[in-house]
This record gives sequence, structure tokens and C-alpha cells, in this order.
Amino acid sequence: MNESIQHSGSEVAIVIYDTPCPPRYFRFSKRFIKTLFVVAPVLFILTLGSLFFWGLSSRVKDAPAPSFPVVLSEQDSKVASLESEMKALQDSNQALTEKLNTQPTPGVLNDPHLMAIKKPYGMQNLISLNTVSLDQFDLTQENKKISLKFQIISQGQERKIIGHVLVFMVSASGLMAYPKEANAHLGEGIKYSEGEPFAVSRLRPTNAEFAHHLVGENVKFVIYIFSREGDLLLIKETENYPVSAKS
Repeated sequence: MNESIQHSGSEVAIVIYDTPCPPRYFRFSKRFIKTLFVVAPVLFILTLGSLFFWGLSSRVKDAPAPSFPVVLSEQDSKVASLESEMKALQDSNQALTEKLNTQPTPGVLNDPHLMAIKKPYGMQNLISLNTVSLDQFDLTQENKKISLKFQIISQGQERKIIGHVLVFMVSASGLMAYPKEANAHLGEGIKYSEGEPFAVSRLRPTNAEFAHHLVGENVKFVIYIFSREGDLLLIKETENYPVSAKS
């Protein structure tokens, strides 16, 4: 009979020779070997993975939600623009309503040139609030043309100031107004809204031009700034400028 002398058993034997010590003989079950080299690594990996995902989940929970840029379509942009305009109109209407319910201040200033301006109903004297100022005056005289350049400066950092600016040139030739279209109503009174419109958040350059041949020795300018609702924000009288011969 041919029988194999090797049989598949349930144990594994290991002999370790350590000369001159006698050999050592170890016997292990195959189930233990599988547990040691297969099940244990798998359990170790699963334990590490669980700890990792547990720590990650706590961090994700505490982290703020990501913000993504909002892409506005052309229609959305138009809607946002219309909403902004509507808000500005609502604020303007509210300011006008409050103005109509307010008693006008008695007498703005004893200024003879203010008589050339029609006072709007309920005009308030807001000069003391110092919302705007003027700076960087520069006078240029050419042949039959005078230009006064200056900067309108906003003193308030919270909001944009919107209004109208009127400039009067006073000389021996008489009184002239800027913008030039306002001269047509100089005799009957100029409306503040006929002034040059402006909006300023910080600095706003202005160039008041007068087409006229000056006579006399000096010329000066009186500048009025009104709010969009017609309240007086500033009156500024410049120094006397000498009239050059070529003007």
C-alpha cells in the first residue's frame, strides 16, 4: 500500500536550533496562525480607521460652512440695481416727508446774493453741520473766459452727499451765475436745482466757467451748496482776485 507519510494536520511545529543549547520545539495551531496574521491586522486597521473618522467628524461638525461665490445672472444684476434705486428713492421720500413736517429755520443768512436764489419750501440752514467744505481754489483767466476750479470735500464718512452747487461771480461788470443756464433766471430768482448736480463721497472737482470780459480791478466768487432736498449746506465767499489785463 502506497500511503503518504505526510498528513494535513491542525497544528504547525517550529524547531529552533540555538547551538550549543538544545533545540527548542514549538507547536502552534493553524487557527492561531490565521488569527495572528489575518484577523489581528484587519482589526487593527479597522480600529485606526474608526478613530480617524471619529476625529474627522468632530472637526467637520465644528468647522464653519463653506461659502461659495454667488454668480449673478444679467437679470439678477438688473434686479439688484432696481432694488438699490428703489431704496434710494424711499430714503429720499422719507427725507422730503420729514422736511415738509419741519418748521423752516428763520432767516438763513443776511447775504445779498442769496436774494438771487429762490428759497425752496422748508429750506433748512444746515451749515453748522459742516457736511461739506471747499479747498484747492485755482483761478484761470483767459481771453473772455474765467475758470474757477475747486474741490468739494465730504466731511462725513458714513454716506454719500448728493446735491447742487451754484457759483456767483461778483465784479464791476455785475453778477454772473454758474451754470451758465442759470443766468436766464437771474432776475426772477434761480432755483437751487438749476445748480450743477454733484455726488461726493470724498473729493469732487468742480470747474465753474464764466464767458465774460471782466472790467475793474478785482473779482470774487460766492459759492452755494444745497442738498438734494434743497437745504443749504454751505456758503463760501472767496478772496478778491486781481483782474489781469488779458482777461
